Amino acid sequence: MNSFAFRSLYAIVVLLLTLTPAAAPAAGQKPAQTYFLVAQPDLPDPMFRNSVVLMLPPTGTELVVGLIVNKPTKLKLGELFPDNRALKQRSDLAYFGGPVDITTPLALVHTSRAPDGAVPLFKDVYLSMRPRKIASLLKDFPSGQGVRLYLGRAQWTDDQLHNEMLENSWYNVPSDPQYVFSADPATVWSILVARAQAIETSVPRLRNIRSPMLLQVTWPWPDMPGLDVLPPDR
Repeated sequence: MNSFAFRSLYAIVVLLLTLTPAAAPAAGQKPAQTYFLVAQPDLPDPMFRNSVVLMLPPTGTELVVGLIVNKPTKLKLGELFPDNRALKQRSDLAYFGGPVDITTPLALVHTSRAPDGAVPLFKDVYLSMRPRKIASLLKDFPSGQGVRLYLGRAQWTDDQLHNEMLENSWYNVPSDPQYVFSADPATVWSILVARAQAIETSVPRLRNIRSPMLLQVTWPWPDMPGLDVLPPDR
């Protein structure tokens, strides 16, 4: 597919992102602690309603980044990689990672062996941010098994997220790979809301705690025309 066609695809990507029905580290580097932000039931923002956001690990910066993990789109991988012989027939869906840089691909991988250049998140789960590496990872895993492609990300300043936490917009829940790679993502939000409410009733609410500062990520492909037309890895 040529560059113009890819631009056309992404010009309508927001329309296509109507969601399906839903209720480089050193070898041996220890993963940082991660957690889920789970939207409270009365969160008014339609972009984040019923969302489960996997927050990325801390580095002491003001940029707070996460991935919505429970919202598959209607875009098939084969539609995103039509010129890739190994992927053009793939029917598994890309996921909506968040409203920032919707044309930027990321991948989460569940594997016992760290992929080259990937960031460890928690046990056997890694984040890949390099487009060429992502295409290779998708080819290495069978459809729907062990890897998920995300378009876009969620992003706040540290103060923004802190204020939203004070407004009780989000629950904070320990992360767990089974919910990131759930075969039934439509149920993940309600399960984690129930889990968060159970935690809330059993533990006294802590006041005046700043939300943690998390991973600052460089996103060098803001105008990327498509996933088969890739700039050099950086």
